[in-house]
Amino acid sequence: MNRLEKKLERPPYIHNWVRNIGPDLQSTIKILVRLALGFPTKTYGAAAPIIRDRIVYSLDRETAAIAAMTTGRINSRSLVAEYVNAFCDFDDSRRYSGKPTYDEMIEPFRIGKGLSVPVKPLVNIVENGKLIPIFSVGWASLPFNKFQQRLFETVLEDAIFSLTDFRMSTGEFVFFPRESKHKNAARKAVIWKRGDMDKLPAEELSDCLHMYSQALEAAKAILREMPQREIRPGKKPDTPNPDQYGFDW
Repeated sequence: MNRLEKKLERPPYIHNWVRNIGPDLQSTIKILVRLALGFPTKTYGAAAPIIRDRIVYSLDRETAAIAAMTTGRINSRSLVAEYVNAFCDFDDSRRYSGKPTYDEMIEPFRIGKGLSVPVKPLVNIVENGKLIPIFSVGWASLPFNKFQQRLFETVLEDAIFSLTDFRMSTGEFVFFPRESKHKNAARKAVIWKRGDMDKLPAEELSDCLHMYSQALEAAKAILREMPQREIRPGKKPDTPNPDQYGFDW
């Protein structure tokens, strides 16, 4: 198994894995091949601990902005700052106030033989007596179609809300798409809560996972026949958009 095949054997976090599910077998194969060949040179990853501290410790906006512009990859800091600022705008009205619990929780969702997708809330808090897992990502556009929304809801119900302590939980998934396609357009919070989307029937979920398994094997076969990509000295790889497939947080 070459390094590109191995990359596909390590599924990304659930919010990005769902984006890898196309409407049919061929489109999913193409998405997976593209994922394997991608170079994640920009990322929103540095925003996660900043936003977590905003939720848990009410981190002030100025400190959050400084952290966003001084941590993580230099070429990603403007994106991180944009995301963090949008979250602070949202929290000015939402005002999270809960205490953290189940720190660093990661639950597996089985998608095939020996393969699981990690399901990781940004943070779990207890707010007004309710346990609330919070997911948040920095996407600048709404990436899910209706089926993917339902798949996401289905996976969360299985991996998180089926656990004894979470069965009565609410949950929030928050992201901040731009209001238009202009690169400087303002971001506005979109909030999904548990139950906003209908779960997939068991048969439909089974069909989806079977299709994904077929696509995964087909994508690995394609990659197996490709020469291993090497970056020549002095030549930089293409810089992908962190809102594209496969980027975490």
